[in-house]
Amino acid sequence: MVLGSVISVLLRNFNNSLLLYLPLALGIVLIHWFGPKVLPLTYFNGLLTLFLWNSPGGLIHHLIVATHEPVVSLLSWLLAKKFKSEIEGFPSTSAFAKFTLLGIALPDLANCFYTYHYTFVNGDLSKVLLLWLADFITSYCLAMPLLHFLKPITLNSGLIKLSRSTKELITTSKHTWRDLVLLGLFFVGLNFFIDFYRYWFVYGVCASMVALRRGFETALLVNFMLFSLSYLVPIILIANNFAAEPSQMLSAHLGMTAMFFVSALIGRVVSDFTAKENELTVQKKHLESVIEQLNRTNSELDRFVYSVSHDISAPLKSIKGLVTLSRLDKDPSLAELYLGKIEASAQKLEGFVGEVLDHSRTVRKEIQIEPVAIESLVRDIYENLQYLDNFAQINFIFDFKILTMITDKFLLKVALSNLLSNAIKYQKRHPDHKPEIKVSSLLINNQVQISIADNGEGISDAYKDKIFEMFYRGRSNSSGSGLGLYIAKEAVEKLHGSISVETTYGKGSNFTLQLPVMTSVDSINDSSISSFRNKYS
Repeated sequence: MVLGSVISVLLRNFNNSLLLYLPLALGIVLIHWFGPKVLPLTYFNGLLTLFLWNSPGGLIHHLIVATHEPVVSLLSWLLAKKFKSEIEGFPSTSAFAKFTLLGIALPDLANCFYTYHYTFVNGDLSKVLLLWLADFITSYCLAMPLLHFLKPITLNSGLIKLSRSTKELITTSKHTWRDLVLLGLFFVGLNFFIDFYRYWFVYGVCASMVALRRGFETALLVNFMLFSLSYLVPIILIANNFAAEPSQMLSAHLGMTAMFFVSALIGRVVSDFTAKENELTVQKKHLESVIEQLNRTNSELDRFVYSVSHDISAPLKSIKGLVTLSRLDKDPSLAELYLGKIEASAQKLEGFVGEVLDHSRTVRKEIQIEPVAIESLVRDIYENLQYLDNFAQINFIFDFKILTMITDKFLLKVALSNLLSNAIKYQKRHPDHKPEIKVSSLLINNQVQISIADNGEGISDAYKDKIFEMFYRGRSNSSGSGLGLYIAKEAVEKLHGSISVETTYGKGSNFTLQLPVMTSVDSINDSSISSFRNKYS
């Protein structure tokens, strides 16, 4: 801040101008970074500046006039603090316009009281207006980019870090930086070849074009660059840009004030539209995804209704037909035959209803994470499947390298039950065939891998990509409903895992579940379960 005062004095000595007073801009920045605690610093700086400028008047006069810096800073903070959350980054056109008015224009207007009563203007309102415009331009062109691109780490730290906007700008395309460099060179040349106070609008046209092309951040940088090249850089001042009549200066400053604000406003609107466009694009993609999911769900629902009506009505019709035949047939020896077939149809119907219920529970169930003993779970499933045909002829092999994992027990049981029952149902029935099913678990790449391998019928390549679809049956005479593998896949995906199959027709299949697990499955406690639940629930 003191450096700003020194630079202002040097510039005054160089061009005999009071139009560049940097401490006001720096005071506004500091108070919005660190709060009112910087006010004593701004007051001390005001006193120092008066002495550096050899300002006329006694000590009392200096003590009064030096209050202009803290007054401007405090007014900016008080007027803008109601929407402080909007200031950070100026995320909208409304926030940008509010801060320009309440954070800069009105506080700088308060400084006019001091310039009118305590400076050389001698009641000349045109000079007061000129000084206000100059203060606004200085404060605006310095404070806006500093507040936008930098922010304090904490309000009490006194340290500054890059804002998210700065990081985004640094990583922006090389075309933006190329445009800024070329524009800077163009402005430098322009200062030497045209009269700034006659053709200031050329700068405004260029700044507005950049704002339309690149948005808000680039517009702020261009404004700062224009301010620096046209007002601050000493070599540019040699071009006698300040050698103009007061009326010309007033007109140029008024035009530049409008240009700086309008170009940044255009950039803010362009950035807002771009952000909205990006947001709408994301929403459109999400909507398309939802519509696709809805269409898929509707398609599955249609198939579900059709298959449910068919798979429920078929066993019922069979039962009704058998009942009718048993009544017509008076041979008592056939009663057991009819009852056996009725029982088989009832079991088929019961199995289908069970699969439908499993599907409903799988879809609606909330994940409940707990330690699950894999071997014990598989043994329970094994016991429940003993009623299936050909079960007694199958040789089961269990090889569990991982004994315990954290997951949802119900969903894992649903998936393994369907895979094991399929492995039993689709074994070969040849007299010389020795059916075998192997269930194993191991840890690979921090995932539990559970495999169910059989030497049964296998799956043809033509059907392999469809077996996980709802109600898909590879054969017309299949005894299943076509829901088993679909439910298994649904349960595994709800556990944030995946299911895959390796199969050769006529030789067997190997279904593999891959499920997420903690780094150490041997150290399961309440905290590890909570951590796992937070990650995957």
